[in-house]
Amino acid sequence: MTRTNLLLLLCVPVFLCAAADASALDLGGHDRDGMVLGLDLGYGWNGVNYDLGELSVEHDVEAFTGGFKIGWARSDKLVGFIGLSGWKRSYNVGVPATATNFNFAAEVYWYPTGQGFWAKGGLGAGSLDLYVNTVLTENRIDEKGSGLLTTLGVGYEFRVSGTAAFGFAYDYTRVDVGDLGPAADAVTENHVFAMTLRWYQD
Repeated sequence: MTRTNLLLLLCVPVFLCAAADASALDLGGHDRDGMVLGLDLGYGWNGVNYDLGELSVEHDVEAFTGGFKIGWARSDKLVGFIGLSGWKRSYNVGVPATATNFNFAAEVYWYPTGQGFWAKGGLGAGSLDLYVNTVLTENRIDEKGSGLLTTLGVGYEFRVSGTAAFGFAYDYTRVDVGDLGPAADAVTENHVFAMTLRWYQD
């Protein structure tokens, strides 16, 4: 079973339970108006893919991720955010390598019923700092590049007071970096299951 299928199997029943029990679990309302601060902490897998001559390289590593965002609630159903996120991981697939990713994104969160469930989409820019210490010097990679970022996600938040909420989310982020020296068509894809914290303006 692939990691994507396993994550879907874990997420679907959790989201269904959250939707069914939302009225019992929420300790406060879901009024949204004005400034919002957000913190996301998660764990997932991060794929770094590129072509090295005739060789297609795929590094799939697990890593902790974190992000901070600031936004503005236009209504109970619509919140816009801008934020920073990233991860770093050293690994070894025959040769030592290190990948570091930073992202800047503008996102729109949509709460269809004005309650806790949300879906999001966003665009931005992301960077990838890639070091691969290959045996052949001409194939060694120590490059940094950036490219277009796209992100999608779903989640649910539980209000614990008039200003604070916590929840959980699944986030997918893709950055098309392009060429990094001898590494052609570099792409990083992040799949993260995260805990979310939100502070709403009172």
